[in-house]
Amino acid sequence: MAGIQAVSSSLTRNLAPPDASAGFDSIPQQDVRNRLGKIEDCIAYMEKHIDQPLQVATLAAMAKLSPSHFFALFKQHTGCPPMDYFTRLRMKHARRLLGSGSASVKEVAAALGYADPFYFSRVFKSVNNVAPSKFISSTPAPIRCRPERAPGTPC
Repeated sequence: MAGIQAVSSSLTRNLAPPDASAGFDSIPQQDVRNRLGKIEDCIAYMEKHIDQPLQVATLAAMAKLSPSHFFALFKQHTGCPPMDYFTRLRMKHARRLLGSGSASVKEVAAALGYADPFYFSRVFKSVNNVAPSKFISSTPAPIRCRPERAPGTPC
């Protein structure tokens, strides 16, 4: 009976899944670099395709991981789920475009792949705690030199 218990406890130790709270510490360094590289590649893809719809399944396929495994690794690496990260990335770009003063809310929405500017406004407000129109009015206008001034003279 003692022999069966010893074999049973040995199997339990060897077959038990790694502790999820251990994070990347329980994974060999080469695997960690490989997985983080895949996540970074997906983030680069998000930045390049910021104006297109995106699905976690697409990113997971790029990383050659299951969607659930990709989701967990992405969240562990960035601190937020992939689609939240993508939305925040889009809104960061929206703030930049709106802050430049050269584009309307409708134009920025279209540039970021939002067909409905009202939906874009709701998402912008939920992320930034301010409506895009208020963001535009609170952003100081860029200082520009008048064209009639000679080059090299102050504005």
